[in-house]
Amino acid sequence: MINDEYGFDLNSAQARDNLNYEIQSGIRRKKNFNAIEKVEKGPKDISHYMKKRQPTEWIVSSFGAKGACVLLAGDKGEGKTSFLYQLGYAVSRGEDFLNEIETIKSKVLMWQADESKANCLDKCHLMGIEEGVDYIFAEDGWVKLDIPKLRNYVKLNGYEVVLLDSISTLLTNEKYSFKDPEFAGTLYELNKLASELKILIVINSHLTKAEREGVSINDILGSGQISSAVSDIWSIYKSKNQEFEDHYVLRCLGKRNCEKDDEWNIQGNKEDLSFTFKNAGKYKLSPSSKKDLSQKIIDLFSEVKKEISINDISEKLKSNPEHTRRVCTELFCKNKLARKKRSSKGGRPYYLYFKNTFPT
Repeated sequence: MINDEYGFDLNSAQARDNLNYEIQSGIRRKKNFNAIEKVEKGPKDISHYMKKRQPTEWIVSSFGAKGACVLLAGDKGEGKTSFLYQLGYAVSRGEDFLNEIETIKSKVLMWQADESKANCLDKCHLMGIEEGVDYIFAEDGWVKLDIPKLRNYVKLNGYEVVLLDSISTLLTNEKYSFKDPEFAGTLYELNKLASELKILIVINSHLTKAEREGVSINDILGSGQISSAVSDIWSIYKSKNQEFEDHYVLRCLGKRNCEKDDEWNIQGNKEDLSFTFKNAGKYKLSPSSKKDLSQKIIDLFSEVKKEISINDISEKLKSNPEHTRRVCTELFCKNKLARKKRSSKGGRPYYLYFKNTFPT
């Protein structure tokens, strides 16, 4: 019954109280009921959670982290699907992606719902992909994204990387369109799944048709909620300034793991549909250069036993100060370095870095 004055549902409240009583008294077992299984945890000091914090682990260095859902957006026909095929193949073998980017050898599932099986196999033949990656297809019944089904399949088969092509076929339904905020709900669940299972998920999406000089997060097709629902967003597009034949740009648009506005110039190959890394964008650091600088900084702290600033590190290594700052920050986040905050007169604070003596 509903109390009209206060809008209180007495019958439902009584039913919940009765169920709670029966469970607490042992009349019914809690595991048989989903109605009250979710119990909210009370507040705890942040130190409780910080003890359990784990540093970012890259499966594809600087591009895709363990526990993240990555959105890869591009125009139709710009190579997003071939990019995913090449990515999956490189990760399955633990080889450098784009001949530049380190990967951790992982078991890969490729869910193809856009292309037909015949078209996919033709592409794989051209690309020299003959084995090593598990594929599933829409025409075999894998039509719409079902999170519980995917969770079980990943856990059963031990997949560490899941690649999805694409958002338009796997997430669309008769109820919501790209522009509806509710459309992003499944993406939120997909991101939660990546975090829960500590896997990398990459899903292809689209850019708006509007004319543009570059690509920003506002060019992602659909509701703004889509970009909010994932961990990181990358775009792939053909450069308007063709510095070399088939010049494409791979650019990080944010948000959590990749460095916003990181830009890699890559070259397409029509003969085998592959991409190859050419160079980092202007004033940017390539993945291999970042790796080299990281190692130099770690080696430096094996010799230097005191706390030193970014400028000191940069001077000793003859490295770009901004690149040094970015790499030191990343090493701190990985627990490879420790740091202390220092104040400066009339300016922003700065940090002194030193070797982390705690296990990482």
